[in-house]
Amino acid sequence: MLMQKLQRFLYGRYGTDPLNLALLILGVVCSLLGSLFFRPLYLLTDLLLVFVLFRSFSKNIPARQRENQAFLKVWLPVKNWFRFQAQKFSQRKDYKYFRCPSCKQQLRAPRGRGNIQVTCQKCHHVFLTKT
Repeated sequence: MLMQKLQRFLYGRYGTDPLNLALLILGVVCSLLGSLFFRPLYLLTDLLLVFVLFRSFSKNIPARQRENQAFLKVWLPVKNWFRFQAQKFSQRKDYKYFRCPSCKQQLRAPRGRGNIQVTCQKCHHVFLTKT
């Protein structure tokens, strides 16, 4: 009976998305920093958690989707940059990363090949580089 009432209450609600998750993580970080250094951060934590609950229980789904899309437009390039840096770091012994002097496309070549002639796949510019 309680589960049915809860299901009926949650029906048509927005739920959670990556923006809610990011706000929740930010709230936890603010809470930790507030407990260690700066007490007024607790107010920010409370505001973030209330906003997360508001977004989760909202019935205005198109508005919440627009907010999430705006967040993802900013977040995904940042996430991809960090992912690429981690990939470069993990492959640093096997590959050398460099940029095309013409179009600035990021390229890679196996290490230990000496001076090689590289053709950029994007602009087809040919140049020499040392690996």
